[in-house]
Amino acid sequence: MAKKVYAVKVGRQTGLFNTWAECEAQVKGFMGAKFKGFMTAQEAMAWLAGEETPAAVPLGEQFLFSPGAAPVRKKPVAGVKEAPAFVGEADYIIYTDGSCLRNPDGPGGWAAVLTNQATGHVQELSGGDSSTTNNRMELTAAIKALSAVPAGSKIALYTDSQYMKNGFTKHWLEGWKKKGWITSKGTPVLNKELWLALDEAFHARQVEFHWVKGHVGVEANERCDQLAKAEAMKFM
Repeated sequence: MAKKVYAVKVGRQTGLFNTWAECEAQVKGFMGAKFKGFMTAQEAMAWLAGEETPAAVPLGEQFLFSPGAAPVRKKPVAGVKEAPAFVGEADYIIYTDGSCLRNPDGPGGWAAVLTNQATGHVQELSGGDSSTTNNRMELTAAIKALSAVPAGSKIALYTDSQYMKNGFTKHWLEGWKKKGWITSKGTPVLNKELWLALDEAFHARQVEFHWVKGHVGVEANERCDQLAKAEAMKFM
């Protein structure tokens, strides 16, 4: 993974710093300090210049979840790079991904990259299963990542999973709940226990859900893919 860049907007010294130790020296004990960690210097400079949302992050369909509330859909205007509701204010930015080497019933892995916006600390989570599906790994990655941060946190969650995306954007999850977890074809919903866990995790936090296209060079997304595949390979 590329080296982190830390930006200090208000502190003993302001500007960009290459390590957390250098950044911490400028903000620790400094009243009203403002600082964040970024994946690239471009994003950090944009934030210092007053652009709360890094323009380098591709925007997809967005859904905002608040504790106990129904999701609110936000679609960007065509041709306009609108900022997500609170990526600049999020406590955590999280990318997740899942992989299955032989789908279904093959070895699989899941992974997540979590960035604490206050400290710039990046945490990587990953795991796997000897016999699973890609969809199960995608859902598991999101569940594990959300469960790793405190309830009530503001989270910008990025995934390239069409399955997870459709669960929200096409209102599958909403429909399954109303129909007693039976699909439109009259069959039981697959991965019910994971959808239930994900729904609970979403609604215990303020989550802004983003779908991004995979394998287009988004660094954290690519890192998740590498970690997930590495976990799956452990079972080969």
